Amino acid sequence: MTEKTTMFACESSMITQGVVNNLLPILLVIFKDQFGVSYSLLANLLLLNFVVQLFTDIFAIKIVNKLGYRASGILAQCSAGLGLIFIATLTSVIPVYPALLLSVLFTAFGGGMLEVMVSPIVENLSYGSSSSRMSLLHSFYCWGQMLVVLISSLAIKIFSDSIWRIIPVFWAIVPAVNIILFRVVPIPKIPNEITHSSPISLFKVPAFSLMCILMLCAGASEIAMAQWASIFAQKGLGVNKFLGDILGPCLFAILMGTGRTLYGLFGSKLNLQKTLIISSAMCLVCYVATGVLQSPLLALIFCASTGFTVSIMWPGVYSYSAKKMNTASTAMYGILALFGDMGCSIGSWLCGTVSEYSLKIPSVLELAERLALSPEQMGLKIGIIATGIFPLVMLISLVVSRIKKLQVKSQTSIEK
Repeated sequence: MTEKTTMFACESSMITQGVVNNLLPILLVIFKDQFGVSYSLLANLLLLNFVVQLFTDIFAIKIVNKLGYRASGILAQCSAGLGLIFIATLTSVIPVYPALLLSVLFTAFGGGMLEVMVSPIVENLSYGSSSSRMSLLHSFYCWGQMLVVLISSLAIKIFSDSIWRIIPVFWAIVPAVNIILFRVVPIPKIPNEITHSSPISLFKVPAFSLMCILMLCAGASEIAMAQWASIFAQKGLGVNKFLGDILGPCLFAILMGTGRTLYGLFGSKLNLQKTLIISSAMCLVCYVATGVLQSPLLALIFCASTGFTVSIMWPGVYSYSAKKMNTASTAMYGILALFGDMGCSIGSWLCGTVSEYSLKIPSVLELAERLALSPEQMGLKIGIIATGIFPLVMLISLVVSRIKKLQVKSQTSIEK
């Protein structure tokens, strides 16, 4: 076994994360149609996934320090695999919604552990460029997302909705293989980093609060569309499940993966602030167009294009923060990760909750009738548009920051 085998195990772990975060959204329509689970309850499931990951982020370092990276990796894969199997099995033993809640607790804990521990392992491998390894590592999340959507959608298309219980068990093979890999691959020596940047001292710097806002918006902008694209395509646009999944979340993942790969190759040549401004503006356009356009094909194109516009946000804010704060401390990245997961939680929850509660507003129902849309279609469109608040806040924050920066430069030039 070599370090390249370790890299493969870490890349495969990112695929596990792709499964954990993106399989459940593919099955949302089935849970709604077969078991009558409401949009607000489905939104709560997606919220729970990232809330658990958020709290796991907080405690994962202590767990890793106690158990070590090898045992922690095995624990994370076991938890994710059990959660996937529970989706298929517990739902036939106990009421569906409690079964899904319990399943999400296991999958989210496993995903959160992997989020914290995989990057330090890759960072401490000795071959090649660390920045290239990290860029390649995180692109595997996108490719994992693409495979989950494509294979799961094909299975449902070929064998019908009745096969849905087999799909989570099939994807449990990924963490099962990773358990074996983590037992045998070499784990590099990872130093216990002592950082002089405490969370309190970081928040004393005004720029850091801005970074946290940007990270929250980045997480929400990415995950809200990724997790609601499938059900939006089917219920909001009237597209059949297979075509909706392929043109929605699958193409979304491909474009996001492509964007991250390009960022890994050429990111050093970009002006990050300008790039993030353009990215957030394009993302806002995609959210609004997806919700407003009446043509299902055009709406799906903008839905998928959101993947490219958000691709640079998460890694870009990391790099932008390191530049603005002049540090790359563990404390800084840890807090940013927390705000990113917070954004993931809020974004998915907001989209589903707004969709559900907008149906109780008479004026919304009247507008749906005038536009020849069903109330359900109208609600989902409003939910998508409402979630555009996150790229909007990101855009405004970046533009205001840039204006202030230019004003300071101008004032300094005048004084000289």
